[in-house]
Amino acid sequence: MKSYTMLLAAALLVAIFGAVTMAMWSETLRINVTVSTGELDWEIVSGPTVWLDACGLQPGYGFYGGNDWNASYLPGPGADQLGKDVGCTDVELLDSDGDGDYDSMNITLHNVYPWYYTHIAIKVHNDGTIPLKIWRIIVVTSNGSYTYYELNEQELQQGVELDVDGDGEKDILLWWGDNFGVQLHPCQSADISLDITVLQTAKEGTTYNFLIKFEAIAWNEYEAALPPTTTTTTTPP
Repeated sequence: MKSYTMLLAAALLVAIFGAVTMAMWSETLRINVTVSTGELDWEIVSGPTVWLDACGLQPGYGFYGGNDWNASYLPGPGADQLGKDVGCTDVELLDSDGDGDYDSMNITLHNVYPWYYTHIAIKVHNDGTIPLKIWRIIVVTSNGSYTYYELNEQELQQGVELDVDGDGEKDILLWWGDNFGVQLHPCQSADISLDITVLQTAKEGTTYNFLIKFEAIAWNEYEAALPPTTTTTTTPP
């Protein structure tokens, strides 16, 4: 009888210990399935945005003078400053998706002429909680939109000619930096710059306007080879 009682007590202890263990294991599983996905968010920082020959500068020489710049050699970027103030460049930062952060640039070249030159520099900042990569840029003109990825970034780095006003003639030559695919961790930033030269076929005293939009993607979703095509051109609605 004593042996039976001891056996019953042991069985009860095993059952209780098993129940406690199961409860602990179940709690552990419950805790482990609670996952935070983080936030993908980034911005063009408005403060350090600079460009040559900005509209509103007083006539004069130097980086902060209003005198025009003229392309010094092609096909590469480069310029010399002139002794006159005729045209000017205006850059407006835009929030195209309404999330409170700037993600696009509206660029306007006022009263420009063949070989007019300007340089634009911006800073892109990761203000989210997960790493991201700069995925692509889209250049939108009245003649269509042009999308560039790391796969075909060489076109921008070598310089691409664009028909901005849709008259069938190439108006500007656009060069770009090489920050496609750069990985930015939260709070990190990257500098991006571009150079623009007005071509010989452009009309004198004309104002040209176009939009550049940036798009980023989560670092683990980035693929340099997407899409498997080169520059695409579409007609905007």
